[in-house]
Amino acid sequence: MKKRKANDGRATADGTHDVDTGNTNDGGGFLSSWFGYFSGQREGASSLGPSPTENNTSQLDRMEQIMMRMEEKLATVSSLESRCETLEAKCSSLENMLKSTSQSTKQHIDEKYNSLCLHLDQKCNSLENRLETKVDTVHEKVERSLKFHEYNEMLTKNQSWEYSAAIHSMDEPIYDESSQATARHTMEDAQEMKIATTKMRTGEFPDERYGNKKGVHVEMYDYDTQDRDAVNNILLPHWKEFAAALKQFAPAMNLLPDEYESYFHFDNVQLNHEAMLLIKEALIGKPFQQFAFTNNDNGDDDFPAGMSVDAILDIVESNKRLRKLDIGMNRIGRDHIERLCSAVHTHPALLELYLVNCFEPEIGDAMLGSLLASDDLKLKVLSLAKNNITSGVSTVLADFLATNPRLKELNLDENYHLNDSDVALIANALRSNTTLKTLWLNENNITKVGKESLRLALCDDSSLNSAADSNHTCTVYLGSNDIGYNSHEQGQINRGRKIYSILSSRNETMSNVQHFGNIDVKILPIMLEAMQRYHNAASVYNVHVQKYATYVNKYEPKVKPLSIVYEVMRKWGVGNFET
Repeated sequence: MKKRKANDGRATADGTHDVDTGNTNDGGGFLSSWFGYFSGQREGASSLGPSPTENNTSQLDRMEQIMMRMEEKLATVSSLESRCETLEAKCSSLENMLKSTSQSTKQHIDEKYNSLCLHLDQKCNSLENRLETKVDTVHEKVERSLKFHEYNEMLTKNQSWEYSAAIHSMDEPIYDESSQATARHTMEDAQEMKIATTKMRTGEFPDERYGNKKGVHVEMYDYDTQDRDAVNNILLPHWKEFAAALKQFAPAMNLLPDEYESYFHFDNVQLNHEAMLLIKEALIGKPFQQFAFTNNDNGDDDFPAGMSVDAILDIVESNKRLRKLDIGMNRIGRDHIERLCSAVHTHPALLELYLVNCFEPEIGDAMLGSLLASDDLKLKVLSLAKNNITSGVSTVLADFLATNPRLKELNLDENYHLNDSDVALIANALRSNTTLKTLWLNENNITKVGKESLRLALCDDSSLNSAADSNHTCTVYLGSNDIGYNSHEQGQINRGRKIYSILSSRNETMSNVQHFGNIDVKILPIMLEAMQRYHNAASVYNVHVQKYATYVNKYEPKVKPLSIVYEVMRKWGVGNFET
């Protein structure tokens, strides 16, 4: 076998290693061999190159440089990593800032948007209201212009109109079978009808009252039964003229200002059937706010006269603006109760109903019971005087009043059959009623017992609490024994007046201390204020409201508030006061 080259660091042929033991550099031979592999030079190479020592040093320098460059690279990498972390932190911060800014911006935008929407809504509502106001104004102007046009058309048509019915003098043959008085009254009624007809043809209301009421009022002489046919025949042409003028009078009514109230009154007007139908047709749909057909004697089958109940109800049901209906002194039978009550209950505007002296015995009870049986009763004024109302409906009436209905005035005068027991029921109902202002009970079978029941309901002076719990709104009229504790329109003033009256009466005998002895002295300021308030209420005696002015009658109570307070303080004693 051939030997390997010397000093190549490998085993020789004889199995030994060629090692330079004289080299004191630890590992020099190994490093030399290692560098030889990397440098491509070995021992035994050309002697022209550097020595092994120089070569090793060079290799070490190169390695050191490499290591230094690697360290620099590592440092650079570390720096980059640090910068990356910094950038990541900044990115995270920017992301958070962006999220916060985005949320804040969104909230700001939302607020601005909502504010803008609200502003636009307000603007739109304002513009809408202004537009509606202008539209309403335009509609009102157009409507009023149309009304004026219709009114002028009516006047134009009536320019050529002439009153065609003749007014006969008393000496004409038409009156041969009539007395002088009947002839005179017939002629006077015909003249009055001509005046009213002429005014309507010229666009004027024939009658005017109290400045803000305009209407038509016809009142005739009460003719004897035997003269009615003749009188009706004489007056029929005048009724035809009157009805024709009334039928075309609507344009004048439509121009009446809102603050005015229109009315149509027939009092003691006797009509035959033909005239009644003419008047009914003329009144259908006419927007009068008040109707009065009184004393028409419409229930006599032998001598039918005046407006019938059915005709009146036809007129009422056609008029949705009617507020007041008076058909007193007309005979109304049981067969008309249902329709009359239905008309009252279902009418959208009717608030006042006057049925004085309309019903025979038992029928009045049936009428009142039917009226009060419905929860839809909107009436504020109801008059059922002289209608033979009895105890049979007193419980129904008391139960109705206890519910605090809208009724403000109830007239039950001259029914004669209402007694102390009925009044006791009514009095008890008044304790919980705060809406009824006036109750008329004149000319009934009421004794001192019934009057005392009513007095205690309106002013129970047995204690301060009972006085405070009394009725403070209703005044009851009983002829010479009216119970007027509630003469002021404000219930609180009536209440204070009653309380102060009891305190003043007790003060005269120094008996208030019996009722205030256990009261804490700390409420003295409250007591002083209350006494002054009750005194002020007692000082206002009454208020009279008239058309142009309000009159207040005052008087000064004899007992001063401080006198009552001082009386109670004496009972407490000085030692009871805390400092």
